[in-house]
Amino acid sequence: MQVSVKSSQQVIKEANTKLVFGFIHKHGPISRADIKKNTKLSATTVSSLVEELLADGFIKKTGIKNTSTSGRKAVLLSINPDGGYFVGIDIKSGVVSADTYALDFTPVFHLDIPISENENPALSVLRALSSASKGKNILGITIGLPGVVDAYTNSVISSTVIDAETVKDIYRTVSEAMPNTKLNLRNNSGLVAYAEKEFGVHGDVDNLISIDIDDGVGAGIVIGGLIHSGASGMAGEFGHITIDYKGDKCKCGNYGCLELAASIPAILKKSKSKSLVEVCEKLSAGDKLAYDTIDDVARALAFGINNINNIVDPQFIVICGPVRVLGDFLLTPLQKYIDSISLIKNKPIKYSAIEGNAVTLGGARVAFDEMFRV
Repeated sequence: MQVSVKSSQQVIKEANTKLVFGFIHKHGPISRADIKKNTKLSATTVSSLVEELLADGFIKKTGIKNTSTSGRKAVLLSINPDGGYFVGIDIKSGVVSADTYALDFTPVFHLDIPISENENPALSVLRALSSASKGKNILGITIGLPGVVDAYTNSVISSTVIDAETVKDIYRTVSEAMPNTKLNLRNNSGLVAYAEKEFGVHGDVDNLISIDIDDGVGAGIVIGGLIHSGASGMAGEFGHITIDYKGDKCKCGNYGCLELAASIPAILKKSKSKSLVEVCEKLSAGDKLAYDTIDDVARALAFGINNINNIVDPQFIVICGPVRVLGDFLLTPLQKYIDSISLIKNKPIKYSAIEGNAVTLGGARVAFDEMFRV
């Protein structure tokens, strides 16, 4: 019975610590009295937890609160950015990107490591983590990759962008190399959506979908503020919605998948271009092939997005990835086609405003929330 009581008290203390830290992270600089007032915890509890957080280096004293009353001035508390770090890893076709973020999500380190043709991506990830974590107190890591990920078993089920077999054991490999660090494995599109929720410029949004257009086409789904992965990690495989049942065969085994029409490789192939920048130049010059290509992409995306609208009904739809360089050349016809077929008119569709790598940023935030969110 004593063990049970102790365990219960430990759980309560951990929850209260997360609550106090989270409040300082969101509202700091803030005084102990204001933390007590807003969290409804006792003054003794707040004081004790604050002292522990100070001792652990997660928070710091940042001045004195200005008041018109006499007496002892309240000490203001805020996050200590250097109290710990979180790493986001983004595995793509041919490259691994790593970003390290401080506790306030200031980026402090970036690295791109090419994956050689015969190299296991796990080895590239370990090399990246070795550089990203050097001399830093790494509290958590999230690896994002383009494929179906079972977040419950931390296993990669399939991918049409990278060889799933080469990353099948990536969680085990990395966790064995860094046994004392919390590790997460997620689909990269889900991490992009989470970054949009936490750092985007869309206001207070808990339900959104991000369409990630890159080597493949994926969707990140956030419902109720959390990434929705589905029962087996399949949720968000937006690129494999069928838009033409008589279409070409996809790598996934299906026919007429959206990814075949709207991914960046598909855009470049159809427009006979070497880069999206070249596509933009052709569009600006009035090139008919480029115009027809983007019009077809917009129409294909509209059909897919309309399906998601009808099923999920998100507050926002955000277009992410390198395709943003196309600007209004893509966004204008996309909005037009969606409005022409959607039951709900004028639902906002915007490009992501997040600078840098949204996969690694979302991954770092997921790792942060795994540790500190109540």
